[in-house]
Amino acid sequence: MRAGRQPTAGLVVWAVMFAAFRPWVLGAWLAAFAGGGAASAATYLINVEGPMDLATVTAAQTGDTVFRISPSSGAVSVASGAGRRISSGNARSQVSITCRPSRGVDTTCQTDNIAIRVSAIGFVSGRARAPTNFTVSMGTATQVGPATGTNPLAFSIAPPGDNGTRTFFVGTDFGVAGDDSSLSSGAGENNFVVAIVNPGGISISSDTDKGLVTVLRALAITKTADLSFGRIQLPTSGVSTISLDASTGIRTITGTAFGYPTPAPTRAAFNITGEGGQQVSLSVPATLTLSGPASLTVTLTSSASSAPTLAGTRGSGGAFAFTVGGRFDISNTTPTGAYSGMLTVSVDYN
Repeated sequence: MRAGRQPTAGLVVWAVMFAAFRPWVLGAWLAAFAGGGAASAATYLINVEGPMDLATVTAAQTGDTVFRISPSSGAVSVASGAGRRISSGNARSQVSITCRPSRGVDTTCQTDNIAIRVSAIGFVSGRARAPTNFTVSMGTATQVGPATGTNPLAFSIAPPGDNGTRTFFVGTDFGVAGDDSSLSSGAGENNFVVAIVNPGGISISSDTDKGLVTVLRALAITKTADLSFGRIQLPTSGVSTISLDASTGIRTITGTAFGYPTPAPTRAAFNITGEGGQQVSLSVPATLTLSGPASLTVTLTSSASSAPTLAGTRGSGGAFAFTVGGRFDISNTTPTGAYSGMLTVSVDYN
């Protein structure tokens, strides 16, 4: 009898063990089956192809200047402030996005819109301010619905297709600090990121790039002395030439005209201030018309070349001073009286 019950006992034990382990085996098998048959997510590649580069600008003497980069053309305009851009050319950034489907049955690249977020990130240097007011313009991408926000800027594009690449352009408002900021002139940069985000707003692929600028101090020119030939007595006959040397300030007179010692003749004097070590383009008119009882034409001369360089070094303030003289003719028939005119000189960075 005991021998007859042993198989029964063994059968009971076997049945209990099967009941205990069967759910685990079945569960593991189902999990393996589900894992092997499901498709993994598509891969997105994003590339910001070059910085937003203002190149060379002049700062305002006081306050910030905001330069606006158009995403549609790359052109730069001044949104606010007294600075200006010296350089020309495209300043926008191009972004490309590629969707690569996973192996197996994956239609993500064909059916799913791509959510994108553009925002500033913290690092800035020099006179550059953090970018604000991001804007976009489509290249080969198709925007789906309106964009929201400006920093961050959020928008979506249509599916690019399997292994398809689509492009769009990014613009921004790029602030540059003025000369009163105490920040160094010269090279400056800020940074931004373009990210593809999932429905929860979490970045799943991103790329960063920079905003670049070279800042020159505001250029100014100040008159420090007027051009005056003094008091002249007409010649008794013929023509006399009145000359005032631009370099020495010495007045010379030909013929029989006479120059009184007072008031003393003076050269026009100007002082240019701006970025140290920077070459500028100086324009002095060839002639000046003096109006009075008649008109006199003065041929002007300058102590400076047409392209002087400001003293100092890049990153610090610099200055350049120059003077202007000239010459004109009078005769014994020139009407007497006071003559005056407006001398205008201009200067700009090269």
